[in-house]
Amino acid sequence: MGTKENRGRNRVAALEGRAGLVAAGVLGVVAAALAVAQWMLLPDQVVTHFGVTGEANGWSPKWLSILIPTGLGLFGSIWLGVSRDRRALLVAAIGVLIGIVNIATNGFTV
Repeated sequence: MGTKENRGRNRVAALEGRAGLVAAGVLGVVAAALAVAQWMLLPDQVVTHFGVTGEANGWSPKWLSILIPTGLGLFGSIWLGVSRDRRALLVAAIGVLIGIVNIATNGFTV
């Protein structure tokens, strides 16, 4: 193996094995806790689209605003996990973080 390949492996080594499992578990628990907390704060209808003037012109039920990011994150995590790529856990963690930010911002802007 070349030096460049070793450097790439060392960067993601922190997310492998037990440390990776702990990181994924913590992110999963945080995402679930935020989803439950924000569920109670969201109104029944959530604005999902704005026109060019900034006026709301599209609404969806609140469950959809939680389900879509969660579903996309799970799909991406499973897809990348099956590929057995060493970067899969890192990308999955980024996806979960994006979901957490989405859940938090949807609830706090109500």
